[in-house]
Amino acid sequence: MPRFHVLLIPKVPPEVSAPHRPAHLEYVRSLIRSGKVVVAGRFKDGSGGFYVLEARDLNEAMSIVENDPYKKADVREFVVREIEELTV
Repeated sequence: MPRFHVLLIPKVPPEVSAPHRPAHLEYVRSLIRSGKVVVAGRFKDGSGGFYVLEARDLNEAMSIVENDPYKKADVREFVVREIEELTV
């Protein structure tokens, strides 16, 4: 199944996005539990975060992103790219 890198870049100061953080984290945790997200995290320097998700295609990946509470609140910019995995 294709994988997609989702980069989350802050659009507003942290105090503006803070109220949306619990809902965002629960959403990502639910995606991890369902097997849709394989890895997620935030950058220690505060410049944003990312997740890698599995989806049938770009349309499904974008649908997942559109339901992220950070996206709904318009506090993060989302950059979605399909990953071409390296094989050994």
